[in-house]
Formats: sequence, structure tokens, C-alpha cells
Amino acid sequence: MDFEENDLKLKTLKNYWGFNEFRKSQEEIIDNVLQKKDILALLPTGGGKSLCYQLPAIILKGTCLVISPLVALMEDQVNQLEKKGIEATYLNSSHSFREIDRILDNVIYGSIKILYISPERIKSKLFEARFKKMNISFIAVDEAHCISEWGNDFRPDFRTISKLREWKSNLTFIALTASATKSVIIDIQDQLLFKNKNVIRKSYLRKNINYKIIDAIHKETVLLKIIKKECSIIYTKTRKKAEQISKLLNKNKFRSEFYHGGLNFEERITKQKKWIDNEVEIMVATNAFGMGIDKSDVRTVIHFEISNTIESFYQESGRAGRDGKTSYSVILKSDDDFNRLNNRFINNYPNLEKIKNVFQCISNIHQIGIGYNSEQNYELDLDEIAQKVKLTRAVTYSCIKYLIREEYIKELNEYQYSKIKIISPIQSLNRFLKSYMKFENIIEILIRSYSNITDRMVAISENIISKRLNIDVVKTIHLLEKLQQQNIIKYDKKKSNNMIQFSLPRPNIDKLNLSKKYIELKKIASEKNQAVIEFINSKTECRNLYMLNYFGEIITKKCNYCDNCYMGLNKKNNPNNVIENAILILLNYEPKSPNYLYIQFKRLIKKDVFNSILKNMIKRELVLVNNRNLIFVNS
Repeated sequence: MDFEENDLKLKTLKNYWGFNEFRKSQEEIIDNVLQKKDILALLPTGGGKSLCYQLPAIILKGTCLVISPLVALMEDQVNQLEKKGIEATYLNSSHSFREIDRILDNVIYGSIKILYISPERIKSKLFEARFKKMNISFIAVDEAHCISEWGNDFRPDFRTISKLREWKSNLTFIALTASATKSVIIDIQDQLLFKNKNVIRKSYLRKNINYKIIDAIHKETVLLKIIKKECSIIYTKTRKKAEQISKLLNKNKFRSEFYHGGLNFEERITKQKKWIDNEVEIMVATNAFGMGIDKSDVRTVIHFEISNTIESFYQESGRAGRDGKTSYSVILKSDDDFNRLNNRFINNYPNLEKIKNVFQCISNIHQIGIGYNSEQNYELDLDEIAQKVKLTRAVTYSCIKYLIREEYIKELNEYQYSKIKIISPIQSLNRFLKSYMKFENIIEILIRSYSNITDRMVAISENIISKRLNIDVVKTIHLLEKLQQQNIIKYDKKKSNNMIQFSLPRPNIDKLNLSKKYIELKKIASEKNQAVIEFINSKTECRNLYMLNYFGEIITKKCNYCDNCYMGLNKKNNPNNVIENAILILLNYEPKSPNYLYIQFKRLIKKDVFNSILKNMIKRELVLVNNRNLIFVNS
């Protein structure tokens, strides 16, 4: 690259971002984009990925098309670009057909430099026709790991991205991700049809983040001891838990908000803005929060439950310390976490017998015989099938997904649920039922069938409710609509029934076997599970070393600032004073039983040696025993 082009890069960087120099690897990645090369950029969370496509988009003629799964954040990203004086726009589901038509015309005939879309948009005939008329500078694929079945967040619609090459043969791509293993790195390039393999990687090491895992029996108690009144994120696994933790913090004079996928667009934007503007210190959220959030001063990220994969943990914890200052990543670990992790794996990868039972049930409901196939449409009710085969909704859904993926059945529309919440206070509800007794049975069925229906919107099946009431579905829907009119419930009726076709001749289900692809995916998921368990349970291995090696970055030098490096335990031959120090660390936030303590060290020390050390600590009054036989630190 000649002097003039290099000068243009630096001027653009200064004029639009106010920086005098690029971060490590950014300039090399940008040079590849400007030279029209396909490039996969692997940068850590907070490593400045967006600049790698936004800056060349300004310099090159035409429009950069950015494909991103972060639909809820597109508007915010476009607003940030417009504040810098960069012409950008986006398409999402909130736009009407006329608005989409106008935006696409502006891209073709105007001076838009960056257009954000979701991968689902590529399937639109209107988009295809307009894309062929666009002057595209290059394609940027954000969160590119979503394209790979071997990754932790596979999204099938990402597989449509390669169609763009069919429509314009001279396209080049930049794919960006903050978490990819070796197999995912290869798959991203293959799926995007890279002309040549080309990867630029910046080390995933985050030197300013201190990683720590706390063995917590009473997590809420421990959380209140470690949380500070500073910019923080607390991740939970469920919407309900996010709301509960936020309520707990506010009760204890912290300023917090909760955030999850159940909030509407306006609620999410409002809560997000309050946190970004420091009106609240702490965001308690599910993993729906964080992607694309540009806030540099997050000091602490706490995982109230363990992440499902190393990839998701790395991304979420990496939202701390983007300003380069010392920050903390804390996991609160308990035995329940491992049960949940195992249950999730079982739900996502049902065995052959369960899949056969679900397939047979669907066939029986619609009287589909061996060898039958047609283009006739059939309704699919997940809850009805789950009830008949005596499986949970989650396991049943995974079985159906398998049948769709292997093309035994064809899904005609994305699966939808109707949702209901009882919004009337209990006293008002009782008064209503005394006056309108015909609603008594349906209210009773709703409360008995859906335990959380008074707390939040829950997915329901009108078919199941109808069978329990012994009335037809039309009457059930009518009753629900009447209850909504009376402000007793909030009822979001699904827009359409869930329809399938038997596109291939129905096989003999008794002879069905699991596909090689499914077995391989299940094996990889099991390995990812095991990697999380090893990472969480380790008391000797450097946290940074483990994560870097997991991502294929082979280093041997310990970080010397994570919790395990601080404890200094070895796999064997640990001096007594090191074990003593580790016991004190484990007891730092709450008392624990002798057996609980020993379980944490059983791989490192024999039980009689451990008991001897603990007795000696009690004798020297370093630790004491309370009336419940729990050990606590003598402070």
C-alpha cells in the first residue's frame, strides 16, 4: 500500500474516530479489505472489530453490506455512525414494505456507505432484485461464528449468505468474530466460499481482566458481598432470575435494571440507555444483552450461573474493561449449575428412541402411513405431541428439529406459540369469577397448567386447553379473547398455525437410525460441555491459559493474576500452607461444611491429609466451627 493510501487511512481514522493510530491487527485487517481480499478477522471482545469494516467502507466506492444477527442494536449502531457524519441505514422487521422499498432505493441511487441487514433478509425476493442493482464495495459478516454448525451459536439463516456470490461474482468478504475454535475457523471460510484461506488473529488474552470462580452455596448472599456500586453486568440464565436479582439489588440500595428477550423493543432501548448513561450502575440480564453494546467502563461481569460454552463465557466476560483498566470476571458456581448444564445437553440432543416416538406420534395424529408423501399441509402442535409421548416441551421440540433437519418433515413456517399472562390481581379475579362463573373452569385450567402464568407471559397451547375443558378450539379461543377484553388476561394469539408437510416418503420408523451428522454434532456438544466443567472445576490451571488453549492459541506462560494463579495450587505435592490459604479463600464469603471443602480438593490431596490440615487450622483458630458444624473464617 502506497504512502497516499496509508495517509488516507490515518486521516479517516482521525477525522471520524479521533484516533491517531490503529490498535494491533486492525490496520492489517483493513489493508486486506481495501485490497479486495477475503479475510477472517479474529479479535477479542472489545478489540475494535467494527472499525475494521466501517473505515474501509468510507474509503471505498459503493456501499458496504453488513450482515449481523444483532437486529435489536442496528438502529443504535446506525445512530452512532450518523453522529460521526457517516451515511448509514438498516433494515429490520419494524419497517413497512414501503419503507424497505425506499431504503433500498436510497442505497442504489443515494450515497449510503453502510447498510445493516439480518441474514433472514437475503431470502426476500425484493432484496435479491435490489441487491443486484447495488454498487457493493464489500460484505461484512459480523458474529461470523453463527454460520458454523460446529460453533456455539449456529443460526441456519447465516448459510444463505453465500448466495450473494451467485448474484455478484466479484464480491469480497470480511468475516468477524471474537470466539472461534479451529474447526469453526475452517468452516466460516468454507461456508463463505473464500477464494483463498486468509485469517488474521489477535491474541484472545485480556491482560486487564482478572478471572475468578467462587464456590457459592447461597449465591444471593455471596453476590451482595462482592457486588460494588460501579458499572457492572450480571448474567443469569432465565428471565425470572434476572428480574429477581435486580429486585434484590434495588432493595439493598443498588441502582439496577433487568434486561431480557421478553421485553418489547421500547423497553429494551430505555433500559439499555439508562445503563449506558449511568442512571443505573448494574444491568442484570440474560444473554440477550451485551452484543454490540459499546460501553468501555464496565468494571465487573458476574455470571450468576455458569455459561453453556467457553465461547459464550469468553464473549460475555469480555464486555468488562474495554477501556484497558483493571476489571473483573466472576462466576458464582454451585452443583445446580452442572445439573442444569447436563439437562440442557439431554434436552438438545434426545436419543433415538425419543425421536422415533415423536415421529410416530406425528404420523399417528395425521394417519400417515409408511411410504406416504405429498404437498398437503398438516398442523403441528408441539404441546399436544409432548403430552402424548410424555416428554417435556424442550425435548419434544429438539426431536422435531431433528426430523426437520433430516427432511423427514418440512417446516412451512417458523414455530409459533400463543402466550398468556393473568394480569388481574387475585381479589379482582375472584370478584370477576363470582359474576361470570362460565370462566371459572378455563381460569382454573390456566393456573393449574402453567405455573408462572401470573408472573409473566407463558407459551400455551389452545389445543391442550380445549381437551382439558372438553370443548372445541374455536370456543377456547373465544373465551380467551373475552377474558382479554375484560382485562383479566393478556393474550397474544399466534399469527398462524404451525404447518408441516411430509415431503419425503415416510420411512419405517422402527428402522430409523441417527444420522452421522447428528452423532458428530452431539459429540462436539458433549466436548463443549466437558470443557466448561473442567474450566469451572479446576483449582490448578491458569484460567487464561485454559481459554487461550481452547481457542487454539498455544501458550505455556501463566497469567499470574487469575484466582488459580493466586492460590498457587499444584496437581500434587502441595505444601500445607498453600492448602490452608486455599481453604481460607473458599471460606471468604460464606461458611461451608468440612465435606464440601474436601470435595473441592479431592483431586489434589488425600482425605486424611486434608482432615489433618483442617483440624490444625481449627486448633490455631484460623477457622472456627459454628453450631451447624460449618467452618467459617475467624475474622
